[in-house]
Amino acid sequence: MEYQKLSRLKFTVLLFGVFATSFGVLAFEISLTRIFSIMLDYHYTFLVVSLAMFGLGIGGFIAQYFSSKTLLSNSFSRLAVMTVLFSLSTSILTLIVVSFPNLSTGLQVFMMFIPFLIGGAVLATAYKVFVSRSNVLHFADLVGAAVGVLAVVFLFTWAGAVAAVLLVSVATLFSSLFFALASRKKTVILVAFLAIIGMTLFVQYSSSSNLWNVQPASDQGKELTSYLSNPSIGAKIVDSRWSAFGQVDLVESVAEPHNKVIFVDGGAGTALYHFNGDFNSSDSKVPELRYSTQYLPYTFVNKSNALVIGPGGGLDVLTALMGGVNHIYAVEVNPSIVEIVRDYSNYAGGIYSNYSNVHVIIDEGRSYLKRSNQTYDIIMLDIPVSKTAQGTFGYALAENYLFTTDSFTDYLNHLSDDGFLTIVAHNQEEIYKLTSIAFKVLGAQGLGTYEIMQRMAVVGNIDTMGHSHSALPIFILKKTPIANTQAALIDAKASEMGLESLYTPFPGGTSVDPVLKALYDNTVSIDDLVSQASFNMKAPTDDNPFFYKSDIGVPSTLSSLLFGAIGLSAMVSIFYVLARRRQEALFMNGTRTLVKSKFSSFKWYCFASLGVGFMLIEVALIQKFILFLGAPTFAIATSLFSLLIAGGVGSFLSRKWSNGKQNNVFKVSLIIGAMVVVYIFALPSVFNATLSYSTPVRFLISFLLISPLGFLMGIPFPTLLGYIKKESENDAAWMWCINGGFSVLAGILAIVVAMYYGFNAVLLMGALTYLGLFLFGRIYENNHKIGSVRQLYHRKRQLKHWKAR
Repeated sequence: MEYQKLSRLKFTVLLFGVFATSFGVLAFEISLTRIFSIMLDYHYTFLVVSLAMFGLGIGGFIAQYFSSKTLLSNSFSRLAVMTVLFSLSTSILTLIVVSFPNLSTGLQVFMMFIPFLIGGAVLATAYKVFVSRSNVLHFADLVGAAVGVLAVVFLFTWAGAVAAVLLVSVATLFSSLFFALASRKKTVILVAFLAIIGMTLFVQYSSSSNLWNVQPASDQGKELTSYLSNPSIGAKIVDSRWSAFGQVDLVESVAEPHNKVIFVDGGAGTALYHFNGDFNSSDSKVPELRYSTQYLPYTFVNKSNALVIGPGGGLDVLTALMGGVNHIYAVEVNPSIVEIVRDYSNYAGGIYSNYSNVHVIIDEGRSYLKRSNQTYDIIMLDIPVSKTAQGTFGYALAENYLFTTDSFTDYLNHLSDDGFLTIVAHNQEEIYKLTSIAFKVLGAQGLGTYEIMQRMAVVGNIDTMGHSHSALPIFILKKTPIANTQAALIDAKASEMGLESLYTPFPGGTSVDPVLKALYDNTVSIDDLVSQASFNMKAPTDDNPFFYKSDIGVPSTLSSLLFGAIGLSAMVSIFYVLARRRQEALFMNGTRTLVKSKFSSFKWYCFASLGVGFMLIEVALIQKFILFLGAPTFAIATSLFSLLIAGGVGSFLSRKWSNGKQNNVFKVSLIIGAMVVVYIFALPSVFNATLSYSTPVRFLISFLLISPLGFLMGIPFPTLLGYIKKESENDAAWMWCINGGFSVLAGILAIVVAMYYGFNAVLLMGALTYLGLFLFGRIYENNHKIGSVRQLYHRKRQLKHWKAR
């Protein structure tokens, strides 16, 4: 059933079906990352999603089998049935997983594998059967994915991740109805129609039965689980909200009537204190803050203004108010947290709404700071302990850009001459890693070890560090050297508050941390400490922003994922080789025959390279634009949307651009590789020059930067796929399978490489992959030309010899 034999109406139906299926697949994938981010620890989240996503590529096996075993005239009915199965499996299996969060990880992987397998089969079947119009199909595919990205962001805010899956399932079912109508088979039409009615009723039932709430698994160490399961606390969830940042739960307890706790994705708990406006009231825990490490800086800093990054439930704002700061700028990235604090103003004392000197800004802290020209007397951060999958859509594992050498440079540049950077940490490892960052930044300014240590102080409780809130250590870094009188004051105030001076540059002080004292005494170098540490003490950068990565080397879970993806990609490749040895063809008259077939290593290389190159560049680009755009969720959505929508346009126009010449595809690969190399060097300058622009303008700049590259990256896949129609074997489904398998491998490889060498290295690998495709493509074409010339020469000689006889 080639394109020429399809009516315009049927081809439109086909495009709509591909659009809707791709829309559903990507929306389901993104929803899945958010659901498992609540249920599981973050590395298990990526285990489940990565393995399930592999099913999208494996769907090519099903497509190869069904499209080879049935008449082409039955393709629309096959597509209709598979689309029904895809829609029903996404919703039903998701609700099963959510309803039983303690199911084994293996069973969860298997259940989530099924919808991706079916969705991949739908798309691969469309590409195989209608390969002659692969450029238009790929256009519908990428545009559907792009629209899915935007839709799911709004669905999260409106209804949550589970509801998003159910609503997307209903929407996807309409494509099955159109497929069924195009097939003209009454039974298939009836099945599709009943599926839509049944799914609609099921969505209504699930909403009224409270099946949309997501709870963490009991064995994942999530703070929310341990809090709710402790009978002595008597905790319960009193408010639950969804946004593109995840699920936010407000919990109150009998044991702690004077404060509630806000959890994000079951972790990252932040306290919401009961506050009646009186800092000395005995009816709250607020007076206890005077003995916390958060409050300590306000006993010796200037109090004109303070910047609080990540205030959460307002604890750091309360301490700043208590400390008498004139103006407090609180920058919180999660709008749901700000809404909860404001909605519970009567309980929280209106700290986010009733104080004219408290300015709450919803933004990513680092991005806000880079656009600000203001200086501050104190910049306060509280390192979050997060059990959520970082990167809303699961495309990166980088936690944030708050604790890197580049961020420290920004902080110091925005401090007044007597200003302090203060960071509340959770353990000694974090303190030492912050020290490593400070040495890297200040050392680059030409300062020696003694001069750097003159600007640092650390206060906490070395015996109970990390076990109680008041004992959390605080890292203090001054823009200029700390004078002896000020160091003595820090030492004295710490003692007065019942805390210990782990380190101060006061010669007569009582510093007790042996590592920091050794640095001060210059008996050990920071380089020796970094190389000899039992954990990863290397200073992270914006290009390598893995502050929370404490493992030396690649984390074991990520290593297992990488080796698993390598094994699965190899398995797909082996199956393809074996299948090429024997190919059964079905002709239009229904007869079957065996045709000779051979394995094309170059064809395999092309589609594997496209999968690897596209994903490496996609992951790295998304990461690069998060800091520039600010809000991580919308930054990722913008980057993905720009890449996919531009790629769709490139796919649509690819046939006209290639003009029937395969070597044009390899020229495009050369341009892509060269352009990515330019991006590596040019993007930082562009970002710095335009970072002060308004948010809409920065989003427009991002679209304009990503779109040209996305346009070119959309050309090779459908163009190369189009040449398959000229071969005796239609390997479109196999190529879909290989491309998908190596895309998953590249997504994991990107994080591994970024952890070692940074995201610029990931971009460079993507560029080299496309440049390699250009190089080997030209070599392959030249060899074929030489072979063709030789064959023509031999034929002429044979003809001349025959005439001579």
